[in-house]
Amino acid sequence: MTIFKTSIVLILIALFSINSYAQNDKLLEWANQGTVKNENYNSEIPFRYVNGYIFIDIIQNDKKYNFLFDSGAEATLIDKSIINEFEFELFSTSNISGPLIKNGVVNTITLSAIKISDIEFLDIGAVAFDLQVFKSKLCEKLDGVIGSTLLKKAKWQIDYKNKVIRLSNEISNLISEKPKYTLTTNIPEKGWGTETIGLNIDGYTSQFNFDTGNGRSKIVSHPNKIKDFTTNNNNSITEYGFKKSTTDYKFIAKNVTLGNIALNNQTISLENEVGNIQLLGNRFFENFILTIDWKNHQLYLDPIKDIVSETLIDFELNFSPNFETKKIEVATGLRAFIKKNKIEQGTTLLKVNDTDVSNFSHQELCDFWNTEWPKITNAEKLNILILQKGKSKEIVITKKKLT
Repeated sequence: MTIFKTSIVLILIALFSINSYAQNDKLLEWANQGTVKNENYNSEIPFRYVNGYIFIDIIQNDKKYNFLFDSGAEATLIDKSIINEFEFELFSTSNISGPLIKNGVVNTITLSAIKISDIEFLDIGAVAFDLQVFKSKLCEKLDGVIGSTLLKKAKWQIDYKNKVIRLSNEISNLISEKPKYTLTTNIPEKGWGTETIGLNIDGYTSQFNFDTGNGRSKIVSHPNKIKDFTTNNNNSITEYGFKKSTTDYKFIAKNVTLGNIALNNQTISLENEVGNIQLLGNRFFENFILTIDWKNHQLYLDPIKDIVSETLIDFELNFSPNFETKKIEVATGLRAFIKKNKIEQGTTLLKVNDTDVSNFSHQELCDFWNTEWPKITNAEKLNILILQKGKSKEIVITKKKLT
């Protein structure tokens, strides 16, 4: 699986499944409320693109906070540690739970005001929640998420090449002529929340969430869909996972169609962590300048690079950083390789080639993961030393063509 196998996406999806504690009409009103104070505006804000995730700075009371830009989040999210920096009114309080959160209290609120660049959004439906559940996943502290309850109040353009987000009240301020591709998004029956895009993957047709908060892979589905993808060629499926865990899969789809875009030989990830949700994320959209017209449920895509045919090539083991423990962990791997070498969950990396990775500070791990790790994993073979249940073990892993 990808380095970010344990993603924040599922947690956000679980968090915003909040229909149960409010009447639908009131919840619809809460989600769709809000305006933009500026009457005619055309602004932009730089973003940091980190491992497929978009982060922007929000300035509140002269303090800078780190927010994820996430069209897949059903609501804007504020960390409880900073919520008192904002003016808000309480809407409701409830408990949520999910695969990665056993139990948590959320306060659903109306946020009086929040600025992105110099544009001020008023009366935005939001959720106050303890975001410390994310601290092992991200190098920089996450202070909030800009979700669909705010995003749908404006027109947006994401320029992945120049790492700039533009926002305006008029779509004509963002695009002067119609881009090459247009996708239609579909709003949920409840009348608010994450919108979806229809995909056809080797004959399997379904709706996938339009999710700029998904940095894991281009296209992600759930393993319970495996039978929909294995009719023609069972041998093309690659299995991942530990011995006592559920199995994840990857395969190459021969044909992927969405709207008027047709692609060949694309990697599809089937991951248990996404629950029953299917995702289309930044790894796809980063190939375009993406303009979002929420009012008309249209995405305009102007290509900036070709989406090439892919071959599934991977090491036998995949790793991910734990920024809380300051260790690099075995996240997953080829199921047959893991079984053969008796590798279990909780195994950590001590050394890769001649580099000791066992005693990093928090910042050293951040720097190593963002700069050195991509260089190291460009190699075809890695000599690694792992630690499992107090015992070290040397292993050689190689990059293989899997399908």
